[in-house]
Amino acid sequence: MKRLIFILSCTFFSTMAVSNAEQIEQQRELFVQAERQIGSAPLRQVEAWLEELKDYPLQPYLQQRYLQRRLNAHTDIESFLQQHKGSPLDWPLRRPFLQSLAKAKQSERFLMNFPGSSDAELNCTALEQRLLVSPVDKQQVWQEVQALWTVGKSQPKDCDDLFKQWRQVNPLQADTVLRRIQLSAEGGDASLIRYLKTLLPTNQQYLADMWLQVRKDPSVMTKGRFFAGKHVVERDILAYGLKRLIWRSPDQALKMWQRFVNDPYFTAAQRVDVQRQFAIALASKGDSRADEWMAQLPPELLDSSLAQWQVGHALRELNWPKVQKVIEQFPADLAADINWRYWLARAFEEQGQQAKADPIFRELALRRHFYGFMSAAKLGLPPSLAHNPVMVSAEELLLVQQHPAVQRAIEWLALGRMTEARREWNFLQRSVTESQKLAAAKLAGQMEWHERAIFTLADAGYWDDVELRFPLAYKDEIQRSAKGAKVDSGWAMAIARRESSFMADANSPVGARGLMQIMPATANDIAKKRVPIAQLYNPTTNIDYGTDYLNYLMKRNDGNLIMATAAYNAGYSRVRQWIPTDHALPVDVWVETIPYRETREYVKAVMAYYQIYNIRLNEPIDVFQPLVAMQIGAKSK
Repeated sequence: MKRLIFILSCTFFSTMAVSNAEQIEQQRELFVQAERQIGSAPLRQVEAWLEELKDYPLQPYLQQRYLQRRLNAHTDIESFLQQHKGSPLDWPLRRPFLQSLAKAKQSERFLMNFPGSSDAELNCTALEQRLLVSPVDKQQVWQEVQALWTVGKSQPKDCDDLFKQWRQVNPLQADTVLRRIQLSAEGGDASLIRYLKTLLPTNQQYLADMWLQVRKDPSVMTKGRFFAGKHVVERDILAYGLKRLIWRSPDQALKMWQRFVNDPYFTAAQRVDVQRQFAIALASKGDSRADEWMAQLPPELLDSSLAQWQVGHALRELNWPKVQKVIEQFPADLAADINWRYWLARAFEEQGQQAKADPIFRELALRRHFYGFMSAAKLGLPPSLAHNPVMVSAEELLLVQQHPAVQRAIEWLALGRMTEARREWNFLQRSVTESQKLAAAKLAGQMEWHERAIFTLADAGYWDDVELRFPLAYKDEIQRSAKGAKVDSGWAMAIARRESSFMADANSPVGARGLMQIMPATANDIAKKRVPIAQLYNPTTNIDYGTDYLNYLMKRNDGNLIMATAAYNAGYSRVRQWIPTDHALPVDVWVETIPYRETREYVKAVMAYYQIYNIRLNEPIDVFQPLVAMQIGAKSK
């Protein structure tokens, strides 16, 4: 962080006198003091701070807090919100302002300042205000209220009065309740179903019980006369249950299918939906019956996901004529994907048709991709980075640097406030042109704010500036730790790039922390003691644990780089389950048939990044050359 602040200061102050640098440092100190005290300081004192800091980039944050204390200053607030619309300064003021207007029953002003929101509570309030302002609009409002109610989760209590009004005017229909039960079962909050059951007519309450039972254990459908045939919704429950049961017990699911496939209440759309899930589930399990189910699917259902399972199923069987046939039947746009171009070439190669395979391999060898690097290795060609740097003029760079969001982001960074800085940068990305995004990415790279450079380029859809997308961030720390752990630094850098994009404070939903996304339990195992979570946000410490863990995974996987990489993402035990016990698979086939999409794409990305970083670090090792002959399985070599 200190290094980043130094770079920011150099960037920001390169054309400024030392006195100006001293002035802004004083402003920072005053801002921090004012921010700490602004909630309780006399308004006159706040106004004095605002005047003293009027030229400081973060002054609007103090103004926002000032206006939060003066919610009756409607004109001032509306002017501020208009000036900062959509920025991080907007919503923290707009929300309490709207709540204040609603409480004061200033409905027209509320609606004038309400831009729409994903906040259910505010949407309910907005609908209440519309009822007050325009009674003739009531029917449209009631339709929107019904849509707000018909979701698979509980809505805020502040919506209860609105829902009560709606139900008084529009008696609740059983179909609406059943739809909400379905949404709750299929991916929402299933605990809501017991309450919703009470809203159904007595003779339909059994349907809520059926949803709950099938959600808990879909095999319950196979016992006795589970489906009474009293209501068409039973077929929704059947389709839902079949899609769950096929993953747990294919034989039971297929038997149930035979019982109901010709049921007149089982709609064509439901059948196709179940068939697709059956095809994917059976293919993922390597079940020979998958081909039959794949063949039954309408061609219009073919998408990248289904294509993956079709090709993967044929690859798992090492049935190369089938691989070729499947891909050649893809529509042109799908067949052009680099994955399927590569596997078509591999199918030709395995069938002895090298003259057809080599031109495709040569075409792909120019691509910076897992299969591009594999193709180059097969042909004995050097890997291609296809580097095409972003071209930005000094004028464009200066224009973006002067953007208020950039100025605010720079100041938040100087104060060590990463979350606030990222919010400003995200707002910048939403508010500038595509060419300005490229300038912003270039600026972030110059600031060594690598994560923002990476994400901004991705947002702009520009993939070919290798130096910006694959920076040598934390190079010295990674090389030192990798050497100590006896793993390649290019591999460690590739892992860090994939895991966090070099965000030292990254925190995943499952609790992985820091640059290399170390789980606290993993750190404890490596250290053989309890490691404070805060230490995992220290880049040097995190890299030490990450490289030690890579060393451990290499040893556990007999030095196999591909398996160790997969294990870093999915865990050692799970990866062992994917290793064939009675045969061996070429390594590219094994990677393409990893059952988990996340791990499959992770391995491809890390290996490609490893190749890129080896080139950037001037390492002579071609990562992909050993992969050409590598096999994984009972006879791995």
